[in-house]
Amino acid sequence: MSEVPTLFGFNRSSLLVAAGLAGAAFIGYCVYFDHKRRSDPNYKEKIRQNRREKAHSQAGASTAGARSTSIPDPTDASSIQAFFLQEVQLGEELLANGNVEEGAIHIANAVALCGQSQQLLQIFQQTLPPEQFAAVVEKLPGTRERLSTFFGAVADAAEAEGPSITYMGNGMPPPQVL
Repeated sequence: MSEVPTLFGFNRSSLLVAAGLAGAAFIGYCVYFDHKRRSDPNYKEKIRQNRREKAHSQAGASTAGARSTSIPDPTDASSIQAFFLQEVQLGEELLANGNVEEGAIHIANAVALCGQSQQLLQIFQQTLPPEQFAAVVEKLPGTRERLSTFFGAVADAAEAEGPSITYMGNGMPPPQVL
Protein backbone atom coordinates (compact mmCIF):
# COMPACT_ATOMS: atom_id res chain seq x y z
CA MET A 1 0.00 0.00 0.00
CA SER A 2 1.39 3.41 -0.95
CA GLU A 3 1.67 6.15 1.61
CA VAL A 4 -0.05 9.49 1.02
CA PRO A 5 2.29 12.44 1.73
CA THR A 6 1.16 14.29 4.86
CA LEU A 7 2.10 17.40 6.71
CA PHE A 8 1.06 17.73 10.35
CA GLY A 9 -1.37 14.89 9.83
CA PHE A 10 -3.15 16.44 6.82
CA ASN A 11 -2.82 15.11 3.30
CA ARG A 12 -1.60 17.37 0.53
CA SER A 13 -4.99 18.04 -1.12
CA SER A 14 -6.53 19.12 2.19
CA LEU A 15 -3.70 21.57 2.74
CA LEU A 16 -4.13 23.02 -0.75
CA VAL A 17 -7.87 23.48 -0.22
CA ALA A 18 -7.27 25.14 3.15
CA ALA A 19 -4.63 27.47 1.67
CA GLY A 20 -6.97 28.36 -1.21
CA LEU A 21 -9.82 29.13 1.20
CA ALA A 22 -7.54 31.25 3.39
CA GLY A 23 -6.32 33.19 0.33
CA ALA A 24 -9.88 33.73 -0.91
CA ALA A 25 -10.95 34.92 2.54
CA PHE A 26 -8.05 37.37 2.67
CA ILE A 27 -8.82 38.78 -0.79
CA GLY A 28 -12.51 39.01 0.15
CA TYR A 29 -11.61 40.96 3.28
CA CYS A 30 -9.40 43.31 1.24
CA VAL A 31 -12.22 43.96 -1.26
CA TYR A 32 -14.70 44.54 1.59
CA PHE A 33 -12.35 46.92 3.42
CA ASP A 34 -11.54 48.85 0.21
CA HIS A 35 -15.26 49.20 -0.60
CA LYS A 36 -15.98 50.42 2.93
CA ARG A 37 -13.09 52.91 2.76
CA ARG A 38 -14.14 54.29 -0.64
CA SER A 39 -17.81 54.59 0.30
CA ASP A 40 -16.91 56.80 3.27
CA PRO A 41 -18.41 60.28 2.66
CA ASN A 42 -15.16 61.99 3.69
CA TYR A 43 -12.87 59.76 1.59
CA LYS A 44 -12.22 62.21 -1.25
CA GLU A 45 -11.74 65.12 1.13
CA LYS A 46 -9.21 63.11 3.17
CA ILE A 47 -7.25 62.32 0.01
CA ARG A 48 -7.26 65.97 -1.06
CA GLN A 49 -6.17 67.07 2.40
CA ASN A 50 -3.31 64.53 2.48
CA ARG A 51 -2.14 65.66 -0.96
CA ARG A 52 -2.27 69.33 0.08
CA GLU A 53 -0.29 68.62 3.26
CA LYS A 54 2.30 66.64 1.34
CA ALA A 55 2.67 69.33 -1.33
CA HIS A 56 2.89 72.03 1.32
CA SER A 57 5.56 70.18 3.29
CA GLN A 58 7.62 69.56 0.15
CA ALA A 59 7.32 73.19 -0.94
CA GLY A 60 8.23 74.36 2.54
CA ALA A 61 11.25 72.09 2.66
CA SER A 62 12.59 73.33 -0.65
CA THR A 63 12.00 77.07 -0.15
CA ALA A 64 11.36 78.37 3.35
CA GLY A 65 12.97 75.40 5.06
CA ALA A 66 16.02 75.74 2.88
CA ARG A 67 17.50 78.46 5.08
CA SER A 68 16.55 76.72 8.29
CA THR A 69 19.12 73.95 7.95
CA SER A 70 20.86 73.37 11.22
CA ILE A 71 24.56 74.06 11.43
CA PRO A 72 26.43 70.93 12.61
CA ASP A 73 28.76 70.58 15.55
CA PRO A 74 32.23 71.49 14.21
CA THR A 75 33.90 68.87 16.41
CA ASP A 76 31.82 66.00 14.95
CA ALA A 77 33.18 64.96 11.56
CA SER A 78 30.19 62.78 10.69
CA SER A 79 27.70 65.59 11.28
CA ILE A 80 29.80 67.97 9.16
CA GLN A 81 29.94 65.36 6.37
CA ALA A 82 26.17 64.83 6.55
CA PHE A 83 25.61 68.61 6.49
CA PHE A 84 27.96 68.93 3.49
CA LEU A 85 26.11 66.24 1.54
CA GLN A 86 22.74 67.75 2.50
CA GLU A 87 23.81 71.21 1.33
CA VAL A 88 25.12 69.89 -2.00
CA GLN A 89 21.93 67.91 -2.63
CA LEU A 90 19.64 70.75 -1.59
CA GLY A 91 21.62 73.27 -3.64
CA GLU A 92 21.51 71.09 -6.75
CA GLU A 93 17.76 70.52 -6.34
CA LEU A 94 17.08 74.23 -5.96
CA LEU A 95 19.27 75.09 -8.95
CA ALA A 96 17.51 72.44 -11.04
CA ASN A 97 14.14 73.94 -10.05
CA GLY A 98 15.29 77.40 -11.16
CA ASN A 99 15.80 78.89 -7.69
CA VAL A 100 19.33 80.14 -8.37
CA GLU A 101 19.72 82.39 -5.30
CA GLU A 102 18.79 79.74 -2.71
CA GLY A 103 20.66 77.02 -4.58
CA ALA A 104 23.79 79.16 -4.77
CA ILE A 105 23.65 79.76 -1.01
CA HIS A 106 23.53 76.04 -0.28
CA ILE A 107 26.29 75.19 -2.76
CA ALA A 108 28.39 77.98 -1.24
CA ASN A 109 27.78 76.47 2.22
CA ALA A 110 29.09 73.15 0.94
CA VAL A 111 32.13 74.75 -0.69
CA ALA A 112 32.93 76.73 2.46
CA LEU A 113 32.82 73.55 4.56
CA CYS A 114 34.82 71.45 2.12
CA GLY A 115 38.46 70.84 2.93
CA GLN A 116 39.39 70.98 -0.77
CA SER A 117 37.23 73.90 -1.81
CA GLN A 118 39.27 74.68 -4.95
CA GLN A 119 38.77 71.19 -6.37
CA LEU A 120 35.06 71.30 -5.51
CA LEU A 121 34.76 74.70 -7.21
CA GLN A 122 36.43 73.27 -10.33
CA ILE A 123 33.89 70.42 -10.36
CA PHE A 124 31.00 72.86 -10.01
CA GLN A 125 32.49 75.07 -12.72
CA GLN A 126 32.45 72.10 -15.10
CA THR A 127 28.96 70.88 -14.15
CA LEU A 128 26.94 74.05 -13.53
CA PRO A 129 25.85 76.55 -16.16
CA PRO A 130 27.98 79.74 -16.10
CA GLU A 131 25.29 81.99 -14.55
CA GLN A 132 24.68 79.49 -11.72
CA PHE A 133 28.41 79.07 -11.08
CA ALA A 134 28.82 82.87 -11.01
CA ALA A 135 26.04 83.07 -8.39
CA VAL A 136 27.83 80.47 -6.25
CA VAL A 137 31.14 82.34 -6.47
CA GLU A 138 29.35 85.60 -5.63
CA LYS A 139 27.87 84.04 -2.47
CA LEU A 140 31.13 82.50 -1.21
CA PRO A 141 32.64 85.44 0.76
CA GLY A 142 29.42 86.12 2.68
CA THR A 143 28.93 82.42 3.31
CA ARG A 144 32.44 82.00 4.69
CA GLU A 145 31.89 84.94 7.06
CA ARG A 146 28.50 83.64 8.16
CA LEU A 147 29.80 80.12 8.82
CA SER A 148 32.81 81.42 10.70
CA THR A 149 30.50 83.36 13.02
CA PHE A 150 28.35 80.24 13.50
CA PHE A 151 31.33 78.09 14.33
CA GLY A 152 33.02 80.87 16.29
CA ALA A 153 35.62 80.03 18.86
CA VAL A 154 35.18 76.26 18.55
CA ALA A 155 36.40 76.26 14.98
CA ASP A 156 39.24 78.68 15.78
CA ALA A 157 40.38 76.46 18.67
CA ALA A 158 40.26 73.37 16.49
CA GLU A 159 42.39 75.06 13.82
CA ALA A 160 44.90 76.38 16.37
CA GLU A 161 45.28 72.97 17.98
CA GLY A 162 46.49 71.28 14.81
CA PRO A 163 46.19 67.63 13.94
CA SER A 164 46.95 65.02 16.55
CA ILE A 165 48.29 61.59 15.74
CA THR A 166 47.77 58.72 18.16
CA TYR A 167 49.85 55.59 17.76
CA MET A 168 47.68 52.50 18.29
CA GLY A 169 50.25 49.78 17.57
CA ASN A 170 52.42 47.59 19.79
CA GLY A 171 55.96 48.54 20.64
CA MET A 172 57.72 51.77 19.83
CA PRO A 173 55.94 54.17 17.43
CA PRO A 174 57.63 55.00 14.13
CA PRO A 175 59.73 58.20 14.09
CA GLN A 176 57.14 60.28 12.15
CA VAL A 177 54.59 59.81 14.97
CA LEU A 178 56.97 60.99 17.70
